[in-house]
Amino acid sequence: MSTIEKRPFGNTGETCTAIGMGGGFPSFASLDTSVETVRHGHKLGIRYFDTSPLYCSGASQAIMGVALEPLPKDLICATKMGYFTDARHYRSIEALHVQLQEHLRILRRDSVNLLQVHEADWECWWTDKSEFKMWELFDVEGSYEFASAPIIQFLKEAKERGLCRRIGITGNNSRQIGRLLQELDVDSVLIAYNYYPFNTTARERIIPYAKEKGMAVIVAALLYFVFNLPDDWESDPATFLGKNTRLQKEQLERLQRECQIPMAELALRFVAADKDLSSILLGACHPREIQQSVEAFQKGPLPDDVHAAIEAIAAQFEER
Repeated sequence: MSTIEKRPFGNTGETCTAIGMGGGFPSFASLDTSVETVRHGHKLGIRYFDTSPLYCSGASQAIMGVALEPLPKDLICATKMGYFTDARHYRSIEALHVQLQEHLRILRRDSVNLLQVHEADWECWWTDKSEFKMWELFDVEGSYEFASAPIIQFLKEAKERGLCRRIGITGNNSRQIGRLLQELDVDSVLIAYNYYPFNTTARERIIPYAKEKGMAVIVAALLYFVFNLPDDWESDPATFLGKNTRLQKEQLERLQRECQIPMAELALRFVAADKDLSSILLGACHPREIQQSVEAFQKGPLPDDVHAAIEAIAAQFEER
């Protein structure tokens, strides 16, 4: 078994491995292959495993449940609340408790180490609406009762009942998540798409607030766009792709050809150099993929000139 660096999990007094496994399984092969991938990650020293009712068309928690059940409990099992079909459930403590019980049943656990709000940047968590649109963000300048929202009351109740050890928020849009960090007291924040070679805004909008409050910072989706951009990315309202994304991608590809470091390794080693991050979540669908990621991480920081070149690419991010 390899040894993976451990970092503080905020100010909780606990630690987590600097790299973890995300449960998206985007190129799902089979249940057996997915379970083998998770267990291989554990064999390599990974002790952070993240899942959600959304991931892998709903199969992710079942995969994690089967994979993690026989393993020693010296790990973090993190899951999330959300993705209801009924708008009222986002604001119903009862519905949230029902969903959590189902999560625990599927995960084959009595409790989870970390329970998070999935897509906390969505407005439906913070306002009462009979209908809602997925991906509709709350107004970052608006007035909300964040701290007394049903989801926050629920998280605190779950923690008091021993159904989770820690609580956190997750999201994809750094302006909204940064606002929440100013308003809430939670143990962790997971930010996706806002710390990778095309966009490092998490460093300005997320990490300072998290450090001030002693929260763990987890980063995800650092590889999602470095290989391919969706055809409709320029019309996507998301804030994590900027005006210069296409140019940045071309520059990163040119840098990769020059330095001959694999693209995934470039992105991972670039982000992993930031010691303010508690953990970086990696996606893998086959044991060989998580093996490659661990080996890349173990190489340490990129050469100074390569790291500086990626910083220059990231600095060109400009919001649309």
